[in-house]
Amino acid sequence: MGHQSYDITVTTFDGERAFVVQPAIPDSASAALKDGLAVRRAANLHGECPDCGAQPQMPNRRQRRALTRAGQVIPALFLHAGGCACLTDDEGGAV
Repeated sequence: MGHQSYDITVTTFDGERAFVVQPAIPDSASAALKDGLAVRRAANLHGECPDCGAQPQMPNRRQRRALTRAGQVIPALFLHAGGCACLTDDEGGAV
């Protein structure tokens, strides 16, 4: 089993500071994997997918406060359009 590296970045989603943990792009990856991860990284860092324009869907303010009080992570979910170049978690376990 190979070693996976991750990058941690601080950004802002919906006015809230966020830590984004995402896989580093391995030099040995195929061009398709590199491209898909690059689009995903850009979406995560800038809050908008450069390929399809998807923006993160966040829990409402009340839900975010409740999650914070419970010490839980606040999810940000991107709903990418069909055919988007972004590599998602369900694509072959690549990420």
